[in-house]
Amino acid sequence: MPTSVVGKADSAYGAPMADLDVAAVEMPTSSGLLKTVGPRLMLDILAPPIAFYGAWKPTDNLLLGVVAGTAASLLIYAYERRQGRPGLIAQVVLIFVLAAAVVGVATDSTTAYLVQPAALGAINGLIWLGSVALDKPLAATFAREVFPVPEEIQATEDYRTVFRRVSLYFGVFFVVAAAIQLAVLLALGVGAFVAVRVVDAACILGMIVWSVRYITDRLGHLIDLVPAAAAD
Repeated sequence: MPTSVVGKADSAYGAPMADLDVAAVEMPTSSGLLKTVGPRLMLDILAPPIAFYGAWKPTDNLLLGVVAGTAASLLIYAYERRQGRPGLIAQVVLIFVLAAAVVGVATDSTTAYLVQPAALGAINGLIWLGSVALDKPLAATFAREVFPVPEEIQATEDYRTVFRRVSLYFGVFFVVAAAIQLAVLLALGVGAFVAVRVVDAACILGMIVWSVRYITDRLGHLIDLVPAAAAD
């Protein structure tokens, strides 16, 4: 998307950045994300465990549940690709579901199957934290699916600091959420675990909305954020 120069940027500390122009960048509003990205996110995260539970609960057949959960994830990922979207979240969920399917079938254990999303969620959180340590914050990668920012602005310390912090918060969230899911599964069973997954998905959506507001507030001096509907 083309950007337009509208002025000179100042740093977060008020010092002028004489050689850097402010670029106009379309960014989805929080309400826009809730209307478009929200349903996709909920579907990506919730469809596999709900499909598993719906097939497994009435039949007590682990293999049938695994097939249903895996099929749901594959269909969602294929749909994202057909729409021309990278589908990063759907891709991550698909990898988790496939890994869980292998373990579940190999062990013939419902608990072992469902432990995988929690365990992989913890690993996911550690990867987010690792991206901060390596100064390659994952939040910036996911943000590029939503709004484009000129490379010269991405290279600024203010931009990198914002996305390091967002990545740090998401990393901590994923690790804590995984610990809660694991505790609920082992202590309360499958039904409670699926319910917690629903709450977890809602919390992730809330984190995304918060991150948009945080980025908007922190980077307003670098980019002229033009409200736009989130991408379909």
